[in-house]
Amino acid sequence: MKLKLATWTHHLNHLLYSYLCHCEKNRLKTNIEYEPALAHNGALLEIDSLSIFFDYSDSPVFIADRSAYDIYFKRSLRKSDQGSKIFPLNFNVPISYKPFLLLSKLKLEFLMAKSNRNECVRALDRFSWLTNSSHHIFDIRKFPNQVSDNNGSIIFCTRLWNPDNNADYEEKNRREIQNQFRIEACRIIKSNFKRARVGLFSDDFSKREAPDLLLDEYLSKKKTYLKSLKSFDIGVADAGLKDSPGWKIGEYLLNGMAVVTTPLDICVNDFEKNRNYKELSNRSAAQEIPEMIEELLIDNNYQWQGKNNLKWAQEYISPHNYFSRILKIIEDSNLNLL
Repeated sequence: MKLKLATWTHHLNHLLYSYLCHCEKNRLKTNIEYEPALAHNGALLEIDSLSIFFDYSDSPVFIADRSAYDIYFKRSLRKSDQGSKIFPLNFNVPISYKPFLLLSKLKLEFLMAKSNRNECVRALDRFSWLTNSSHHIFDIRKFPNQVSDNNGSIIFCTRLWNPDNNADYEEKNRREIQNQFRIEACRIIKSNFKRARVGLFSDDFSKREAPDLLLDEYLSKKKTYLKSLKSFDIGVADAGLKDSPGWKIGEYLLNGMAVVTTPLDICVNDFEKNRNYKELSNRSAAQEIPEMIEELLIDNNYQWQGKNNLKWAQEYISPHNYFSRILKIIEDSNLNLL
């Protein structure tokens, strides 16, 4: 079994560390190779004569030729694209597991590749002194194993994207709708739930658009943010760039939180509305958020949903099960093709 990739990106950490965890658990050789011909945010798994491609792109557009591989796994997979050889990757979180151990398993060619330097530094940055996305702050061992009760506390910390920084008309329009929702959502939550933590990452664009909603620098740090999620019960989320869910929902689930979100337009295995999340009617319906939150607060329903979500995350996101589940899908799919 061999795992290949061209560029070590933050998106691929979920796969890499889950592969490492699986190999360690089953006492298998960790075999990760540098293959510059592969697409950015893509990885190739070779098992005997089978070729399995992993597409971690934000976009629902496929980054590789599906017919070139026996099986294709895709993040941001639209329901209309799912097929007998195409499977979803559910929620992507740059979760890690023993970063120093992974570094010790990587070959010199992989470590020396210019395209991999950023993630090498992040894997070495044990105390998050050099980067805002150190692998050590995402280590699965730092996430809770049980759901806590914080009296229904609510969080929505997000950022705006400047439409003028993208030349594509559709993306400009998408960002405008997204920014409008995020600003309106923050203000509505703030006015209805005084103890909620809401706000925007402070950059020049946010300072112009919504100066009343800026988070202070300390709260904007990824390390501070992830650590603080243990103190919240309900997380609000919305569609990210290219209409993908981004990392936020996965982070909520790993912390055993209830979720209120804009519609999920992707395939997610065994993840159901009302059981795992409350869904707004459309991606601009910020005015519906207070009612959704109130429903979760009744009889502490957020606790029930939070427990469902932690259980789901441990099965579908955690590195302890993520890769073994992929292998089970590959095995079942291969049998069906015989």
